[in-house]
Amino acid sequence: MSDQKILDGFGEQLITSVRDRTIEKFEKIEMGSLKSQKGLELSKLLSQFSDEQKKAIKTLIIETTDNALFNFLDMIEQNDEKIELTFFRKNINTLSDGLSGELFTSDGWISRYSRVTPK
Repeated sequence: MSDQKILDGFGEQLITSVRDRTIEKFEKIEMGSLKSQKGLELSKLLSQFSDEQKKAIKTLIIETTDNALFNFLDMIEQNDEKIELTFFRKNINTLSDGLSGELFTSDGWISRYSRVTPK
Protein backbone atom coordinates (compact mmCIF):
# COMPACT_ATOMS: atom_id res chain seq x y z
CA MET A 1 0.00 0.00 0.00
CA SER A 2 1.38 3.43 -0.93
CA ASP A 3 2.20 6.04 1.70
CA GLN A 4 -0.55 8.32 0.32
CA LYS A 5 -3.13 5.53 0.60
CA ILE A 6 -2.05 4.88 4.18
CA LEU A 7 -2.28 8.59 5.05
CA ASP A 8 -5.69 8.87 3.39
CA GLY A 9 -6.86 5.68 5.09
CA PHE A 10 -5.98 7.18 8.45
CA GLY A 11 -7.77 10.40 7.50
CA GLU A 12 -10.88 8.53 6.44
CA GLN A 13 -10.90 6.56 9.71
CA LEU A 14 -10.41 9.75 11.76
CA ILE A 15 -13.22 11.58 9.99
CA THR A 16 -15.78 8.76 9.95
CA SER A 17 -15.04 7.24 13.36
CA VAL A 18 -14.41 10.42 15.34
CA ARG A 19 -15.74 13.54 13.60
CA ASP A 20 -18.86 12.11 12.01
CA ARG A 21 -19.83 10.01 15.02
CA THR A 22 -19.52 13.06 17.29
CA ILE A 23 -21.71 15.21 15.05
CA GLU A 24 -24.17 12.37 14.42
CA LYS A 25 -24.64 12.02 18.18
CA PHE A 26 -25.85 15.62 18.31
CA GLU A 27 -28.24 14.86 15.44
CA LYS A 28 -29.60 11.83 17.34
CA ILE A 29 -30.08 13.95 20.45
CA GLU A 30 -31.88 16.55 18.35
CA MET A 31 -34.18 13.89 16.85
CA GLY A 32 -34.77 12.30 20.25
CA SER A 33 -33.59 8.89 19.06
CA LEU A 34 -31.14 8.25 21.91
CA LYS A 35 -32.82 6.28 24.67
CA SER A 36 -30.20 6.62 27.39
CA GLN A 37 -31.10 8.79 30.38
CA LYS A 38 -28.50 11.38 29.36
CA GLY A 39 -29.68 11.32 25.74
CA LEU A 40 -33.28 11.90 26.82
CA GLU A 41 -32.26 14.74 29.13
CA LEU A 42 -30.24 16.43 26.41
CA SER A 43 -33.04 15.97 23.88
CA LYS A 44 -35.50 17.60 26.28
CA LEU A 45 -33.07 20.47 26.88
CA LEU A 46 -32.50 20.94 23.15
CA SER A 47 -36.24 20.94 22.42
CA GLN A 48 -36.47 24.30 24.19
CA PHE A 49 -34.47 25.98 21.42
CA SER A 50 -35.80 27.31 18.11
CA ASP A 51 -34.71 25.75 14.82
CA GLU A 52 -32.39 28.71 14.22
CA GLN A 53 -30.80 28.27 17.64
CA LYS A 54 -30.38 24.51 17.05
CA LYS A 55 -28.66 25.27 13.75
CA ALA A 56 -26.28 27.64 15.57
CA ILE A 57 -25.60 24.98 18.21
CA LYS A 58 -24.85 22.40 15.51
CA THR A 59 -22.49 24.85 13.81
CA LEU A 60 -20.68 25.36 17.13
CA ILE A 61 -20.44 21.59 17.67
CA ILE A 62 -18.99 21.07 14.20
CA GLU A 63 -16.52 23.91 14.64
CA THR A 64 -15.47 22.68 18.08
CA THR A 65 -15.09 19.09 16.87
CA ASP A 66 -13.00 20.21 13.89
CA ASN A 67 -10.87 22.40 16.15
CA ALA A 68 -10.26 19.48 18.54
CA LEU A 69 -9.14 17.28 15.62
CA PHE A 70 -6.90 20.09 14.34
CA ASN A 71 -5.34 20.52 17.79
CA PHE A 72 -4.83 16.76 18.17
CA LEU A 73 -3.07 16.48 14.80
CA ASP A 74 -1.04 19.64 15.48
CA MET A 75 0.07 18.17 18.82
CA ILE A 76 1.32 15.07 16.99
CA GLU A 77 3.12 17.25 14.42
CA GLN A 78 4.78 19.44 17.04
CA ASN A 79 5.90 16.52 19.19
CA ASP A 80 7.14 14.05 16.60
CA GLU A 81 10.13 13.21 18.78
CA LYS A 82 7.80 12.18 21.63
CA ILE A 83 4.65 10.94 19.89
CA GLU A 84 4.53 8.41 17.13
CA LEU A 85 1.13 7.62 15.67
CA THR A 86 1.18 4.62 13.36
CA PHE A 87 -1.36 3.30 10.89
CA PHE A 88 -0.54 0.11 9.02
CA ARG A 89 2.80 0.27 10.85
CA LYS A 90 3.71 3.60 9.23
CA ASN A 91 4.34 6.78 11.22
CA ILE A 92 1.54 9.06 10.03
CA ASN A 93 3.49 12.22 10.87
CA THR A 94 6.26 11.32 8.41
CA LEU A 95 3.73 10.74 5.60
CA SER A 96 2.42 14.31 5.63
CA ASP A 97 4.04 17.72 5.36
CA GLY A 98 1.44 18.95 7.88
CA LEU A 99 -1.09 16.63 9.48
CA SER A 100 -3.43 19.34 10.75
CA GLY A 101 -3.55 20.83 7.25
CA GLU A 102 -4.92 17.56 5.88
CA LEU A 103 -8.33 18.38 7.37
CA PHE A 104 -9.56 21.57 5.76
CA THR A 105 -8.52 22.05 2.15
CA SER A 106 -11.07 21.61 -0.63
CA ASP A 107 -9.66 18.13 -1.19
CA GLY A 108 -8.91 17.54 2.50
CA TRP A 109 -10.11 14.74 4.67
CA ILE A 110 -13.31 16.45 5.84
CA SER A 111 -14.54 17.27 2.34
CA ARG A 112 -13.59 13.83 1.01
CA TYR A 113 -14.72 11.55 3.82
CA SER A 114 -17.34 13.21 5.99
CA ARG A 115 -20.92 11.91 5.76
CA VAL A 116 -22.48 14.70 7.81
CA THR A 117 -23.84 18.02 6.70
CA PRO A 118 -20.99 20.51 6.28
CA LYS A 119 -20.83 23.69 8.32
